[in-house]
Amino acid sequence: MSYYPILKAPGVQGWTTLCNFAPNNWETTRCPTQLMNVTWPSADGWMTKNLGVLAPNAMRTITSNEVADVVPAEAVALLSLTISAPPSQSETLPKLDTFRTMVPAWRATLGLSSAVAQASYQGEIDPFPPQGTLLTFGPFMQFGASIENFLILFNIEGSPKRRQSEVEVYNADGMTLMGRFEVRNNAANVIPLDGLGFGVGDLPAFICRGLTGIPLYFSRTTDGAHMSLEHTHPPGSLVVHGRRWEAQKMLKNVWFKRVASCR
Repeated sequence: MSYYPILKAPGVQGWTTLCNFAPNNWETTRCPTQLMNVTWPSADGWMTKNLGVLAPNAMRTITSNEVADVVPAEAVALLSLTISAPPSQSETLPKLDTFRTMVPAWRATLGLSSAVAQASYQGEIDPFPPQGTLLTFGPFMQFGASIENFLILFNIEGSPKRRQSEVEVYNADGMTLMGRFEVRNNAANVIPLDGLGFGVGDLPAFICRGLTGIPLYFSRTTDGAHMSLEHTHPPGSLVVHGRRWEAQKMLKNVWFKRVASCR
């Protein structure tokens, strides 16, 4: 039941290109016309509006400006492709009547752009468990004149109810605390990384004990001429065989204990 978010970041516009064709030719070859939808959280639950249809083997790019009259500015916009229409209002994030593949997952192109440059990656998002935690490292910081760096922590959950947590930012060498930032669920949380004291040889580490999500690292020049957008994978993806989620839990516990011992 993957969704395709429209990203948010300072000084740029978010956009998402939906693709109505499978990413491989062995799991499914059936791609009829599908509905394009946008879903967002509100005080009344998850709201959904149809944006039209997408023909077989077609693509369509939808920008943040195109849904600005539908989705409130403070809410996250989640796009989807479905065979039948999702409910217009739901107490939990709707389960989508759509096609799905596993290797690779059925994805969209998620991007950010200025007037003269853009950056993107292939991705999707599924709802995270509310009891999840986050451990990620940011080797993607760029240094130089007029360069800005941000962590975008993207989270969605089944419930539309807002809740908050805190991201702790450390220098991985010695686990020195460099900063704390408030984040919330069902949001693209933008955390500025400049001014925290990191140097070229440092490795930022990010820990959140009450929320998880997809960590995206966005860098751009202040004139918008150059930008990059990268993401890291969960620690379990580094495990080739065996019980990956148990290995991920072990890795997180190791680093959480390192933080505790340095306090």
